[in-house]
Amino acid sequence: MKHFDTIVIGGGPAGMMATISSSFYGQKTLLIEKNRKLGKKLAGTGGGRCNVTNNGTLDDLLAGIPGNGRFLYSVFSQFDNHDIINFLRRMESNSR
Repeated sequence: MKHFDTIVIGGGPAGMMATISSSFYGQKTLLIEKNRKLGKKLAGTGGGRCNVTNNGTLDDLLAGIPGNGRFLYSVFSQFDNHDIINFLRRMESNSR
């Protein structure tokens, strides 16, 4: 029987980020995805360039969420779009 420190279910953006982060910190990590490719929907955004986030302000980010995005304020004030960009840069990703 194989042992994993972390098991992530779902290979969408959140699942991929959780897997990368867990592995980066030395965890033996398993990612389970039902589709043949990870991030299939993400790959279709941004004209094929994979829009991960934007470089706007927190208010701009929340304004772009359908309905009332203000309920996400507490989450994004702890880890916002700029933190995502910095995280990807630390992972040596070629994000812009």
